[in-house]
Amino acid sequence: MTFTRRDLQTVYASGPIEENDAAKFAALPKFETLELDSPGGLVGEALAIAARMDARGGIRTVVRAGASCASACAMALFVSGKTRVVYMGGRLGIHSCRNPDGTPALECNKAMAANATAHGVPWGVIEGFGKYTKPSDMMWLGAEDSECWGLMKWSVEDTSNNGVDCYRWASRIPAEEVTPASANEADYIACRANAATSRTYVSTGRDSQGRSAAYRTACERIAADPKTPKYAAIDIIMWLTLSDPNMSAQKPGTLMVTILDRDDKQIVNCWKCLAIVGISEAMRGYPREALEDFRKAVNLVRRETGSVPAWLTASVDTAAAEAAKQDR
Repeated sequence: MTFTRRDLQTVYASGPIEENDAAKFAALPKFETLELDSPGGLVGEALAIAARMDARGGIRTVVRAGASCASACAMALFVSGKTRVVYMGGRLGIHSCRNPDGTPALECNKAMAANATAHGVPWGVIEGFGKYTKPSDMMWLGAEDSECWGLMKWSVEDTSNNGVDCYRWASRIPAEEVTPASANEADYIACRANAATSRTYVSTGRDSQGRSAAYRTACERIAADPKTPKYAAIDIIMWLTLSDPNMSAQKPGTLMVTILDRDDKQIVNCWKCLAIVGISEAMRGYPREALEDFRKAVNLVRRETGSVPAWLTASVDTAAAEAAKQDR
């Protein structure tokens, strides 16, 4: 692994994790942020680096747009950050450790999971995904999935990323079967389980699901709550912008930009963010600007998922038609 100083507080770690990398890490001057882009490598060396990260304390791990952090990089280095962020366009890769004969190394998986749990990551994310993903395969998690499964921690005080939302979604637990512990959690469940674009949406089979004023009101409160995971809030804002004709009064584009700390690099790699901006521009009578952002959103979502939502395609057509009218 190569360690390159980006600036006084940032180190860029790239390439495979090999022998003596822990010693190279230990020799680095003090810094705050470790940017990761690595396919993984030697587990023992990765855990040794993780131990040195703990000894230093306060290191933030980041996977930027266009970067991948896989195997021992994700399962040992990324999760050992005191705070951890996968930016839109970045991804984590998880799979099982392997024995010399290529079979899953279960004790290694347990060691990885123990380290992750010690840093506040849900046990099942590393242990479970590692156990059920062959060494020759890779489970890739983008920014939203990484947050949903509890791998991310935006700040030291952030306790929202516990993986429960994605567990409920994966288990297909209907919203009405989840007993909320507080009024805020009731809002959260009502919104996340009923907002149709949500990663944690669980269909109840009702045509009206998520379309009532009560659901939208709950979502407005949750989107504005600073305790809500950032990518989850962006997802909620997009759904509100699509489903609530009065959402424009809430200035969804401004709210989205504020949630992402005005980080342009995040926004330009987030198709939902670009869609929100495009819808806001269209509502304010700027179809040419909206068309440009919708097209950017189309390119991003197609690259990420291989398909484009019908409503986004329709938005491009509508913006193009309105822009053509202005050009006459």
